[in-house]
Amino acid sequence: MKLEMRDISKSFGPVQVLQHVDFHVDHNEIHALIGENGAGKSTLMKIMTGIYTHDEGDILIDGVVTQIRSIKDSVAKRIAIVNQELNVFGDMSVLENLFIGKEITRGGIVDTVAQKKIADGIFTRLGIHLDYGTKVKELSVGMQQMLEIGKSLVNDAELIIMDEPTSALTDKEIDFLFAVIRRLKQDGKSIVYISHRMKEIFDLCDSITILRDGKLVKRESIKNITFDDVVKNMVGYELGGLFPQRLQIEPGKMLLRVNNLTRHKKFSDISFELHESEIIGFAGLMGSGRTEIMNVLFGVDSYDSGEIYVRGEKVGIHSVVKAKQLGIGYVTENRKEEGLFLDFSINDNVLFNNLKRLSSKFIVNDKKSRSTTTDFTQQVRLKCRDIQQYTSELSGGNQQKVVLSKWLANHPSILILDEPTRGIDVNAKKQIYEMIFELKKAGIGIIVVSSELVELLGITDTIYVMHEGRLMSRLVNHELSDEIVMNYMMGGSRHDDGETAKPIF
Repeated sequence: MKLEMRDISKSFGPVQVLQHVDFHVDHNEIHALIGENGAGKSTLMKIMTGIYTHDEGDILIDGVVTQIRSIKDSVAKRIAIVNQELNVFGDMSVLENLFIGKEITRGGIVDTVAQKKIADGIFTRLGIHLDYGTKVKELSVGMQQMLEIGKSLVNDAELIIMDEPTSALTDKEIDFLFAVIRRLKQDGKSIVYISHRMKEIFDLCDSITILRDGKLVKRESIKNITFDDVVKNMVGYELGGLFPQRLQIEPGKMLLRVNNLTRHKKFSDISFELHESEIIGFAGLMGSGRTEIMNVLFGVDSYDSGEIYVRGEKVGIHSVVKAKQLGIGYVTENRKEEGLFLDFSINDNVLFNNLKRLSSKFIVNDKKSRSTTTDFTQQVRLKCRDIQQYTSELSGGNQQKVVLSKWLANHPSILILDEPTRGIDVNAKKQIYEMIFELKKAGIGIIVVSSELVELLGITDTIYVMHEGRLMSRLVNHELSDEIVMNYMMGGSRHDDGETAKPIF
């Protein structure tokens, strides 16, 4: 199958996520699709598979303009997707999973003999053998993935999208998967391969498309592009005047020290320090373990081993209550679901996070509560009708300011900001950056987790780079380029000057 997407645009309300993107996959081609988080990869694939409809542009299959307006349409056009989160039913058998929704019946009864005959052919093509009666939950992740690929072949898919297919596989399983993908190519299939693992892309793929900020940046044959070219095309932005002038403040006393922190299958051997009046950043692609570390530091999740010191004292943080007692605040990346009570007022949101301070013997001090909310919402320059306005009525930037207000009212000495400016406009971003610098002046130690390299480069003193649960490097943010940071994020191992880099802990 040859698939072309011409001049594709897609908006969600006022936010344009794809802008006149051209994308095409040739017959018998393994084509890599890459870009930073938020570049538009998932949206483009959801349009291809009928989950979203595009606003502008055309989709062509083998040169013929085609309408794909639903998942049913994409299946009929022989397009399939193997998602990162496998769509299997653990308590059902291999055969039941393979044909779910596509059962072969005779006289109203499922014809298992006919199904097994088709399954035999599919598994032979894939080079695997599975007991059809085995419950899927008893299979390894690698075999579950083979089953997902098999499901795509039940409909004789001609184009198969694979979204981060190796994220949970062992090296042996990855080698086997690659052999299967190459076999599918030999059978005439076209593959779209989405991955952040650069080595895999260069080992497996024939060509590559790079998206950035919802736009096509480059399409090239793999043999004509280098690792550095890919990284430069993925980032490609300037700091400009978005950020306040960098503060030259000498860090003070150590607030937080983490030694060899490990959480099974999430991250391992994480060590770093945070001081007063210091901003450190955590960079990494989706799934690198950044947020998982912050959840442990805030007592949301447990950890298997390692040590945490707060102001020089070894502590065990096993609950959010304990984290708050230690002076840790956490502005979560998902403000709507985890950071705010949208159906309550601004004042209520600040109050709920500070009940102990703003109440006595289970009775809320209304005057003190309103005064506290007013003080801190003014500090963050919140735009609202009054503090009784529902947070659901506020813009994204002002909702984020409410989250900041409720934590600042708790007087933290350590503040974790996970994606602090996601989904807000440029002006609100600039105000939040100014606010972060004010907090730095006040001696607060700040950890910023962000998918935007420009953000980390613009406000942090030091950047810790994560890749697949490991700390790849600690980079002092002095004349640091986004290409160097992205290199480590993608699993690269060399500086531009050729110096070999290794995990630092």
